[in-house]
Amino acid sequence: MQILVNGIIVGGIYALMAIGFNLIFSSVRFFHLLYGIVAVLGIYLTRFFLLTFEINFFVSMFLGAAIAALLGMAFWQWLYKPLMDRKASSLVLMVVSFGALIMVQNLIALIWKNNTYSISISETIKEGYHFLGITITFNQLVILLTSLVLVILLELFLNKTKYGMAIRAIGDNAEMTTILGLKTNQIILIVFFIGTFISSIAGTMVALEIGVKPTYGLFLVLKAIIASIIGGIGSMRGAMLGGLLLGVVENIGIYYLGGGWQEVTAFILLTVFLLFLPQGMFNKVQISN
Repeated sequence: MQILVNGIIVGGIYALMAIGFNLIFSSVRFFHLLYGIVAVLGIYLTRFFLLTFEINFFVSMFLGAAIAALLGMAFWQWLYKPLMDRKASSLVLMVVSFGALIMVQNLIALIWKNNTYSISISETIKEGYHFLGITITFNQLVILLTSLVLVILLELFLNKTKYGMAIRAIGDNAEMTTILGLKTNQIILIVFFIGTFISSIAGTMVALEIGVKPTYGLFLVLKAIIASIIGGIGSMRGAMLGGLLLGVVENIGIYYLGGGWQEVTAFILLTVFLLFLPQGMFNKVQISN
């Protein structure tokens, strides 16, 4: 039972990463690999506010995520959009994104060094909560509650607001945003802000659980892609379920086979889905694009 709980906690982080990734992919139709490293930048900014100014953890986290989200918008406006205006292919956009990922990763390593950093919310709360033979640490409880709150807020935003409905529509019909009185670029900027904000929060949850280093950008975006493919590209609910399933399967693999099998079990799960259920559990967007 403890394995399942640990898997759900890690899966909650993967689910957040996949939801933000799916949100962006549904709007622009290419793999935004910078997504992972901007999340890492948000983590380092959170740690900076937390340690330098001794600001409350949650305030630091939201400040770091907001700055990272603004950077995500800048990448769209000044990197991706000019290329898309010139009809660049999805492959070109992905290669450019990967190159920018390496650049930002090296910049982070220069500023903060290539060390693994962790974040602790409270130095006074050391013991976990025990019930029914299960132990949950304070950090893990924060991860669960934060993931749940963000998913609920995003669901309400997408289904109950004008901008949310425009975001849902833009992936299928860009003209719908015009009908709603909104410009397509305006909506995509909002998508990049929200998606990057979510990824930064998810990255901070990783720092709470295992720590983080500059090279984790690619690790995070790969987890987001795997969870998205498993759940179904373009589906928010699929991303959530894909992330949870990935987290549980990885933890089972770690428990029975050892820590070195974490990535192996993830790619075995991905391969199984690509072979037998290539559209994922709730496919909405064709990957062939």
